[in-house]
Amino acid sequence: MSHPLADHPLFADVSAPALAQLERHLQTQRFAAGDVILRAGAPSAALYGLIDGAVRIEVSGGGRRVMLVPPQCFGELSALTGDPVSASVVADRDSAVWVLSAQVLFDALAQESAFFRNLATLLGQRLRERTRRSLAHRPRVVLVAGSDAADKPVLTALFNGLRHYAPGSVWHSAARDDAVRSAERIRRWRDEGPGGAVLLLDTGTEGRAPLLAELDADDALLAGADETLLPDTVATAVAWRRGVPGDAAAAGRWCHTLPPDEIDAAASAAVWSSHRCAAVDHLVRRLTGREVGLAMSVGAAAGLAHLGVLEVLEGDGLPIDFLCGSSMGGAVAIAFARYGSARAATEVILRLIADFARSKGFQWLPRGSLLSTSRVLTITEALYGDTTFAQLRRPVAVVAADLAMGKRVVLDSGAVALAARATAAIPGVFEPVRLGDAVLVDGGVVTRVPADLLAARGCGFKLAALVRPDYAVATDAAHAADRLETRLGRPLGLRAAVGGAWRLLGWWDSASQAERADLSLTIPIPVGEGFNFAAAEAMVDCGRRTALQRLPQIRSALQEVLAPGVP
Repeated sequence: MSHPLADHPLFADVSAPALAQLERHLQTQRFAAGDVILRAGAPSAALYGLIDGAVRIEVSGGGRRVMLVPPQCFGELSALTGDPVSASVVADRDSAVWVLSAQVLFDALAQESAFFRNLATLLGQRLRERTRRSLAHRPRVVLVAGSDAADKPVLTALFNGLRHYAPGSVWHSAARDDAVRSAERIRRWRDEGPGGAVLLLDTGTEGRAPLLAELDADDALLAGADETLLPDTVATAVAWRRGVPGDAAAAGRWCHTLPPDEIDAAASAAVWSSHRCAAVDHLVRRLTGREVGLAMSVGAAAGLAHLGVLEVLEGDGLPIDFLCGSSMGGAVAIAFARYGSARAATEVILRLIADFARSKGFQWLPRGSLLSTSRVLTITEALYGDTTFAQLRRPVAVVAADLAMGKRVVLDSGAVALAARATAAIPGVFEPVRLGDAVLVDGGVVTRVPADLLAARGCGFKLAALVRPDYAVATDAAHAADRLETRLGRPLGLRAAVGGAWRLLGWWDSASQAERADLSLTIPIPVGEGFNFAAAEAMVDCGRRTALQRLPQIRSALQEVLAPGVP
């Protein structure tokens, strides 16, 4: 049997002579389903890698089980330290593994820096998984509400995806089970199910009510979009429907729209393809805690840099499943989700901003704002039309501040034009937005980078983007002070004082809020240009440059999240 080690992540960039030497010492072993490959407490001096099949890691003392699939490895800690094996490894089905002895492993580490780096990366990933995402790897439950025979292709498609991302997942139809038996099945799954795997429990509408109390916050209640009265549960309610993205009814919240051709392809696929079944893949990743979320900061004109970040991520083919933002970050998020691509959104926004800059739109006798409300309405209507959140290509949430009640408001339903005006209504510059009993202004008043919304949604990878001035470039403090003083002496120079103070307040607070993300991108912009909408294209370029510089790190992090099983 050939061993294409060059295609294995652990041996990436290892020289050809070193690979040949490793393959000469490589052994192949086969195990039948149920065979114990390694037993907890026993000595071991080898590194194991899966060729085919699957194994489960069983921690002694009733700990959680984890499923591994090719090309994942195990036994590396005992091989490196000489300590006894900490967990039993059992073949979940007929499996073949390759084996490298500890001595061969040490020789390769001494000779090949690439192998040393790859092994260190593997150990770092597993440590991060155990310390930061242990709860996410508990066995999950997805309760399917009110399914019928017509939904079977959908459930088949979802189950194929669940088995891809979360090996060891189980699909059970509980339509004929009584509530006691189904509840017991869920409890047993909590104790015995592999970590990160999903129990897809198909039950009728009447049979689900007694089971809701068994669900946890990591679980999901999967329901049709036409089911308007969902029961109260701590689990996440996830709505879906058949159809084409963008043709949803104007009312209600965003839901997963699954095209019929994707359902058929995913249900019949022998090998899972995220590209052929993008909408189904997104839903599966949400159910397994693998959504990719992006939180975008405030920034006024500088916030247009987020468009550049989106262009780079989209151009590299990286998934962007959920977006949220405050102020300009929120307005950009809505535009991206409405137009379906970063480039299209950028073209429309830059054109409208150029028109706005020429018209000015200042009020000679300002009341609630310096800028004319009618001019702002014209721009938002041209940019967003009468689109609602339910009709967006991707789910979006934006933050605003309610001046009347002194609280934060998260907007994710209704008209997006109104939400965009509210989240970007800089106090004193734009008029506050009345929405029901709330009087809404810029979301940056309460949240500069809403990374907490990514965690609340359960995103598996949380990315934050924040803009701030590049003071490292502006080293001449005297020149900067003279420039600001000149601007203050001009008509309406108060904008420089109000805007500068507003930005400074936000920049100090943004960094701490972005720490809630798994990775944050700080986008440097020229000092003093935060409100310069005439420099809109330059701001977009700032976002592009930052995203391109950090792209290798983003790719690496996403590869870890999107890979089947666990590292």
